[in-house]
Amino acid sequence: MKKFLVILIIAGFIISSQVMAAEYNGYDIDGESFSCTAYSYDTGNYYYVTVEFSGSDVTIYFDNGGYITVTIDDEEIDDPSSISAYDYAKGAYWDLDVDLD
Repeated sequence: MKKFLVILIIAGFIISSQVMAAEYNGYDIDGESFSCTAYSYDTGNYYYVTVEFSGSDVTIYFDNGGYITVTIDDEEIDDPSSISAYDYAKGAYWDLDVDLD
């Protein structure tokens, strides 16, 4: 019984530690760079940027060399032209229009 409990606990840790990859049309898009138009509700400006997905995190790379990481609600992307994201560091919402084609 003790062995079974130990195995069950280890299996639980393994399953819970697996991170879901960002997907579009069933394809894993983590680690790839895409062109994007990003709108910041904080500044009211549009930015032409490059984005890279990593699960529910999206890193936005600006032309000036800066970057921020925002979080999306769902790793399964249905409409790449309308992705809502949130910047927890600054408390700002973003809308992303990503060119995934």
